[in-house]
Amino acid sequence: MLKALQSFFNVAPAAEQTKQYHAEGLSDEAFLSLILMTEISLADGVLSNEERDYLLADLKNEYQLEGSAAESAVDKAVEAVKEAASLHDFTAPLKALEYSEKVQLLESLWAVAYTDNELDPHEEAMLRKLADLLYISHADYIKAKLSVTGH
Repeated sequence: MLKALQSFFNVAPAAEQTKQYHAEGLSDEAFLSLILMTEISLADGVLSNEERDYLLADLKNEYQLEGSAAESAVDKAVEAVKEAASLHDFTAPLKALEYSEKVQLLESLWAVAYTDNELDPHEEAMLRKLADLLYISHADYIKAKLSVTGH
């Protein structure tokens, strides 16, 4: 029995690591970024119209994804956030990104947080947690915030 339990715990993390998130028209990394942006948007409990519009505009500008495909991607991201047990599911695959790309992602996350012109404490806490999970230094966390807020 103990060996069976040990085997389960040794295999489960590997299975979790292979879990992939997909949205048509987006690479896995792009969709994970969208999920994190959605996570920030929902940190205060509400996906505001401004935040949704920002996500849709970002999909159009960065990935040339618009219309029903963009709406579907945002809806899938919201669903993934609501079903997630941990941020680790979303950040683990992104740890392989270059450091500068992770900082750029953090800047995008700050931009989402400020889309509705207010920073909820839950959003800021989530940003700090994501920066830690992506191994972004505190100095770069502050620089990313200042680059978005201007102060």
